[in-house]
Amino acid sequence: MKNNNVNTAVLLCNSDKGMEEEVNADDTQDRRGKGDIAERLPTVDESPSGASAMLPPLPSDLDDEINDLYRLVPEVGNHFTILNKIGEGAFSTVYKARLKHYPEIQEMFALKHIVPTSHPSRIENELRCLLKIGGQDNVMGVKLCLRNKDHVIVVMPLFSHDKFQDILPVVTVSEVREYMRNLMTALRRVHEFNVIHRDIKPSNFLYNRQKKEYALVDFGLASGTMLTTPKDEEGCEWQKLEQTTTSAAAAKGIKPADTPCTRGKGRQAKDDRSPLSPSKKAAGERNKSNIVSTVKSGLQLQKAGPSWQKGPMHKPSFPPLVPNGLCDCYGKPVICQLCVGRNNQLAPRAGTAGFRAPEVLMKSPDQSTAVDIWSAGVIFLSILSGRYPFFRAQDDMGYLAQIVSLLGTEACVQAASSFGKLLTLSEQTPTVDLRSACLKLRGVQTSSRAASSGSHVTSEVRDSWAVISDTPFDLLEKMLDPNPSSRISAKDALQHPFFAEEDEGSSS
Repeated sequence: MKNNNVNTAVLLCNSDKGMEEEVNADDTQDRRGKGDIAERLPTVDESPSGASAMLPPLPSDLDDEINDLYRLVPEVGNHFTILNKIGEGAFSTVYKARLKHYPEIQEMFALKHIVPTSHPSRIENELRCLLKIGGQDNVMGVKLCLRNKDHVIVVMPLFSHDKFQDILPVVTVSEVREYMRNLMTALRRVHEFNVIHRDIKPSNFLYNRQKKEYALVDFGLASGTMLTTPKDEEGCEWQKLEQTTTSAAAAKGIKPADTPCTRGKGRQAKDDRSPLSPSKKAAGERNKSNIVSTVKSGLQLQKAGPSWQKGPMHKPSFPPLVPNGLCDCYGKPVICQLCVGRNNQLAPRAGTAGFRAPEVLMKSPDQSTAVDIWSAGVIFLSILSGRYPFFRAQDDMGYLAQIVSLLGTEACVQAASSFGKLLTLSEQTPTVDLRSACLKLRGVQTSSRAASSGSHVTSEVRDSWAVISDTPFDLLEKMLDPNPSSRISAKDALQHPFFAEEDEGSSS
């Protein structure tokens, strides 16, 4: 009966707030110290009978932080006892907790406190994903959501996991296969809802090596048809602007212009949000208008030629336009003043450095679920090579240069052309053989990592890599296809021969 009472209490608490949410272990869990993972007990434990027992104290600063959380969200203190802080990032802090009034229940929970400065749409998107997508196929679910004013707490099951860097030297090919199978299963689930996760990386795909359990977490950057978009948020600003301009225009007897808010009035509202990219349509329209306005201004400058050429100091500073409507620096490794004057192109670029796809790095407004497959491919590349992180650069162009050096000039230039970008390179680079490169790097990386971490590479691990087939590298090549339109999907990846090899071996 006590277990039923616990469920009832949780449901009642959830209905009081009118919200439900999932808890994701933040990517900063990998950055926490080993001492933070240790079991900690709260300062005071209140039993149902009201008796309290003094327990080893927490550090004073952490104790103050926890007391502040109890004060900011009283429901947390009513139902949970926070044991320790297990992760902290830019957008949230994660705490380890247990039920307060049911000490006999051993299950632990992760309480994710989302920073109050997070935009409401970001919080809403994460909750939608956890509620509608989570709970199956290796996607983290949510137990409860608590909210008080602008403070939101997401309660999730506590998922103990291994550090990605620690398993790299000691993982077998069979274990790699299971890891990638479960990652593709999670992505297939997410992509079935036409949602892009946008932050696929090892710290967001948790792996418990002992229990063989997996969990995809952190949907804070996700975008898709069922999620709110920046354009929806901008709609409020458009309405404010429209009210001001309409009133002023009416006073002068001027008919209001056709704005995003006036369009569609008087007929059934239409959801014209872009399928996947939050700012895809808006960015495309801005980019198009930038080009048109720039070309027009360039033509006007050309027509004003005589007045520009009265003396040496009055020579045109803008180069003339070529017949196709572009300036003459098009396709050259230089930037003219006409191009400098253009507004920046806008495109979604959310994600973690080193895991962004080429179309994201080149600011293509057309982005799909293929960006997640690329990120998963980078994880696969790190495992096969034993190098993490694999790509290391200072900025987007540095990462793009490293991608070109790996995949070759021709493939990357053709891929850029497929999504409307011209990629100009100073030299031609051949494609690197992924198998030979990965195995060579793994031999060096695993030895150094094993020595530094004190782990021992067993003969089973060495033997599995000595007889590795070509199928994992074939799958890797398909996942790291620079062209998003031909990049393999999660559903098709699960049908790849690499995942069938173990099944055949186990059945024999």
